Amino acid sequence: MIVTFDRALIERLLAHAEAASEHRATLTQLFDKSLRKPGHGAREWGLQEDVDPTKIPAGLWLVGDHGIYMMSNGLPLLPSDDGQKPNLCAYAREADPEQNAGKAHDVKRQAFGGDDGCEFLDAALVRQALKQASGDTLRMNITPETLEFLAWPAVLEIFQEKKNVRCDA
Repeated sequence: MIVTFDRALIERLLAHAEAASEHRATLTQLFDKSLRKPGHGAREWGLQEDVDPTKIPAGLWLVGDHGIYMMSNGLPLLPSDDGQKPNLCAYAREADPEQNAGKAHDVKRQAFGGDDGCEFLDAALVRQALKQASGDTLRMNITPETLEFLAWPAVLEIFQEKKNVRCDA
C-alpha cells in the first residue's frame, strides 16, 4: 500500500528528533538491554523507566493504529500546534481518520495488518529518503512484511521483513 506524507511536516518532526538529547523507546527497543540504565537489565521485558533515554537514537516512529502516522521520538514531546494533542503527528494522507474517515481504517489494515504496530525509523534513513524525494510529499510502500521509502529513481528498503510490534504511541 503506497501512502504519502507531507514532506515539510516530516522534516519538522525529524528536526525535533535530531535536536533532542533524549529519546523515547519503542516497545522493540525496550527489549534491548544495551539501552537500559545501569542496574535495570535483569528482566527480559523493559519499561520506559528502565531505559536510558540518552542511549536511544534519534528517529521517527511509524505507527499504525487509528490510521497511519509518523511522530518524533524526541523528548520532551513536540505538542500539536493547537496544543490539543501531546505529540504532533504527520498522518499519511490516505490513512488520516480526520481527513479520510471512510478509508483510513481499511488503508491501515492493508498496510499494517490487523494488529496495531510501531516501527522505529532511524533519523539518517529518513534524512536520506527526504534528500532523494522530490516535491512536497514523502512516499512509502507499507505492507505487513515490508517498509520502503519510494523516491524516484531509488527505492530505499528499510526491512526485508517487518514485524508488527505493539507500542504506546
